[in-house]
Order: sequence, then C-alpha cells, then structure tokens
Amino acid sequence: MAAPQELDPVLADLADRLETAIRAAGLPEADPGFERPRQPEHGDWASTVALRLAKPAKRAPRDIAQAVVEHLELPDAVAEVDIAGPGFINFRFAHAYFEDLVRRVVAAGSEYGTGKKDGDREHVNVEFVSANPTGPLHVGAGRWAATGDAIAAVLEAEGHTVHREYYLNDAGEQIRRFGESVVLTHRGEELTDDHYQGDYVGEIAAELVHQHGESIFEQQPGDNELMEDLAAGVGHDGDTLDDGEQAPAEAGDPRVHAGVATRIGDLAATAMRDHIAETLRSMGVEYDVWFSEKSLHQSGAISDAIADLAERGHTYEADGAVFLATTEFGDDKDRVLVRSDGRPTYFAADCAYVRDKWQRGYDRLIYLLGADHHGYVVRLRAAAEATGIPPDRMEIIIGQMVNLLRGGEPVRMSKRAGEFVTLHEVLDEVGADVTRYHFLRQGLDTTIDFDLEAVVEQSMENPVYYVQYAHARINSLVRTADDRGFEHGELADADLSRLDHPAELDLLRAMAELPEVVADAADLRATQRVTRYAEELAATFHRFYTECRVLVDDVDLARARYWLAVAAKQVLANTLGFLRVSAPERM
Repeated sequence: MAAPQELDPVLADLADRLETAIRAAGLPEADPGFERPRQPEHGDWASTVALRLAKPAKRAPRDIAQAVVEHLELPDAVAEVDIAGPGFINFRFAHAYFEDLVRRVVAAGSEYGTGKKDGDREHVNVEFVSANPTGPLHVGAGRWAATGDAIAAVLEAEGHTVHREYYLNDAGEQIRRFGESVVLTHRGEELTDDHYQGDYVGEIAAELVHQHGESIFEQQPGDNELMEDLAAGVGHDGDTLDDGEQAPAEAGDPRVHAGVATRIGDLAATAMRDHIAETLRSMGVEYDVWFSEKSLHQSGAISDAIADLAERGHTYEADGAVFLATTEFGDDKDRVLVRSDGRPTYFAADCAYVRDKWQRGYDRLIYLLGADHHGYVVRLRAAAEATGIPPDRMEIIIGQMVNLLRGGEPVRMSKRAGEFVTLHEVLDEVGADVTRYHFLRQGLDTTIDFDLEAVVEQSMENPVYYVQYAHARINSLVRTADDRGFEHGELADADLSRLDHPAELDLLRAMAELPEVVADAADLRATQRVTRYAEELAATFHRFYTECRVLVDDVDLARARYWLAVAAKQVLANTLGFLRVSAPERM
C-alpha cells in the first residue's frame, strides 16, 4: 500500500524531519509509519515509529517517542505534537494546512485525489465479466462490470496503465449448440432441454435474417468443413470430469446439420457479442480488448503453448493424453491438455490465453471471477507459473453472487431456460448510476441482494442519490450566488482563516482524505472504500450546509465558505468519477 507521505507534500516533509530526528536521537533507521488516529481529538496523523523501534533499540516506546520529539523540528504546517498511549506520536496540523488544501483542490481540479507517482507504475490487464456470448448478460454480470471498471479506474488514478479485457468463449460445442438453438427457433421447431431458450434466441434469428436473408439458414458450401471446428474444444458449460478434462461434445440434434449449426452459431455469437457490448456501454463500461477464444485455435496459439510447456519440462504423456504437471505448482491433480483423441481441452486454451496476455507485455494480470470458478483458481495459477509468469504478477479475485429481488421477494432465474432478468432490463428500469453504485457498495467477498424496488427509489435514503444530491446542492448554491450577484472574488484573495467552525473543519479534514482512500482502494482492489468515503463526505457536507449558512452578510466569511463549497464540490465530483458514477448539476 502507498505510504501516506507519498500522497501529501506536508506529510512528506514531516517524514523527512522525523527521520532526521530519529538519527539525531541515536536510534536505528525506520520508516515513520503514519496512520490516522481512531479518535479525531488525538490529531490528524500519528506515527508508530516508537512502537516499532522498541525491540531493536531495547527501550520503552514512550522513551523512544520522547527522544524523537525532543529532536524534532516541526514544519509550519504542524501546530502540535504529543505522545499518547504506549508511544504514539500524534500530530495536529495547523489551520494553514487546511487553507492550503482548499487552494490545492481547486488548482488540481479533476486530478485531486490521484497519486500519479513517477515510480512503481505498471501495465495492468484487468479481465472481467467475460460471460459466454450465447445469451444476454444477466443482472449478476453488472457486479463484475461495475467492480472491474472501478478497479481499473482507481488503478489509473494511481498512475498505472490499464487495459480492460473481455474474454469471449466463442469456440466449440456451446457455439454449435447455440447455433442449433437459433436454427430450430427460426424454423418454429421444438427445442430440447439442451438448447438455449428464451425470446432472445428468436430475436437473434430475426436479426440474422435481416442482415443476411433467409438463405443464411440453408446448408452452404463449406459447412462440411466447419464440422471440423467441433474438435477445437468446448465451452464453459461442458461437463467437467474428475481429471479436469471436458466431456466430449454430444452428437448434436439430427434435425440440424452440424456445419450449419456451427456457422450460425458463429454469426449468432458475434451478434450477441455486439448486444453485450451495447449493454455494457450503456452502463459506462468500455473495453480495450475483446479477446476471442477462437483466435487461439486459428492462430496455433494453443499448440504453441503446449509446446512451450513441454519445452519447460512440465508436461508428460499418459494413456495417449498429454498432461500438465500442475501438482508441481500446488494443484491436487495433474490436468489434461490434449485428450487421447488429439483434441485440446478447454484448460489448454486457458494456458494459451494466459501466455498470450503475458507476451503482450503486461506487468500484472488481474482476473475477476465468480464463485462458481473457485475450483479453477489453483489450476489457472499453475498454468501461469508453468508458463514462466511470476506468481506475484497474477491476481485472481473471486466474487460472490447476486440475489435478485423485487419487493423483498426472490426473482427466479434460469438462463438456459430463458427465464432471467437481463442487465439491460435492469439498466432501463434502474439506471446506470444506481446499478453501478449499488454493486460497488459491498466487497466482492459478500453476497449482494439487489432489490429492484429498493434501489430504484429516488430518496435521500438511497445512498447514490444522497451523494449525488450533495454535489447538486453545491451547484445550486453556486447558481444562487450568481443570481444574487454575489462577488466571491478570487480564491487567492479569500480569507480562509475564517473557516473555524467545527462543521467547516470536519469538512476540510474529510476532503483531505481522498488521495489516501483512492490509493488504498487501488492497492487492495477494494472499491467499496470509495463508496463508503463518498457517503461520509456527503454527510459531512450536508452537516456543514445545515450549520454554516454560506451567503451571510459577513462578506469575508461568505467568500471563505463559498470557496470551501466549491472545493467540496470538486472532491465529490472526483470521488464519483473514480466510481464511474455521474455527478449531476441538478436533481
């Protein structure tokens, strides 16, 4: 995690002075170790250096703290220092620090809260959602879309170069079955339980007719060759055997030529990919890379990956199949790469995919996966390590599921049967901001109850509206000031020393925390920290607005409060921006 002194110039100066004082006191070198005191009355920051030096210095922490303080030359921005508890060194900033904070926020604008340091920048790939292109996104995919996009946003705020990626499982048995479902639906014939069902299947069929004409569903030259694609592997919905190998594809419905089904499946998957992209775009999510599984087969990347793993000495043959020795990397059993009939497994495609990512030059690979992929984590890590990717360069974040409710009652869903609420429908009913914000309020390690009636309610009890209203309220204040002809003057001329009301000081301290919050959210991949901060900041502003009337007769005080509100508006806008949620001017 980023050290606080990396985010604040005053703390950076204080850290240097503490290190000087430590040396002057004859103590071993140590990082100052700043943290926020649990009680605000204990100061703005505390150093834990005395506690950590007790053992190497063989002295009591309070004695060490006293020695450090005696040799410490305080900067002008620090008003007080005291020793508390077992040896905490507490610092209270001078009012001048908070006056300068207002100026820094306004000057930085949209950059305030970012921590774009010169060092430690990485090229990061974040893969999220990656749902199969055999149907619309269901509401649960919104959680991965919101969280993946927000993680990418806070990483970008910290100066990293981030690529958002979607992996399309557009090869194998599931695509043939999807094509078969579209063909039979177009003919008006009955579907079996193995087919994809729902209104969207007929809509895709109609879309293909509109684009290509009725003849698209007739057998065409080349369809026989397309049947060979069925040997390329299967998708996520194939049955998984005990050894990790995917079950062989079924023969398929005899009513549909397998080549026709494969060709239509390819076209249908492409159309569905476009619909998925449109849905995500309406949620504000744009991907840098849409990666096709089929491309791994067509380019020979899977064969290359298997050959590379063999050259590294991690594969072996048994019973006519090729195995990757994943037990060398902590797996409970070795995994099949190539079946005895010569077909690569889905796991072989995974190996090729992670190898391809690494070869594209990323420094860090982040996967966001659902809880149903929990059993796949170890073998995916094994594939990466066997490929030569350092273990600390790959992160797999497992998230829990979403329970969809309406008025407290569960909404039953079955994607295969076509009975589910799509993300597109939720976005139409609830809106992108509410959807995103609701998903971001809780960490991925908790199950979310998404109640459509509750989240759509536009009231101050709805967290996203509460935060957005704070921003709109400030904008209304600025408009009112302009309408009254209030002369707010230049910020440089405002007497910010007048901001001494407890509600004003609370707001200033809250505004100062944004860079730290963003850095922690990026380091911990915990976007819920930003939503929690947004709500606390909004509450602090609403208290300030209630207790401190801005446009008072005292012109100097009015100007100071006006610029404090302008700075608070910027901090609120930036906070919502990191969540990729809009900051409305009016509500």
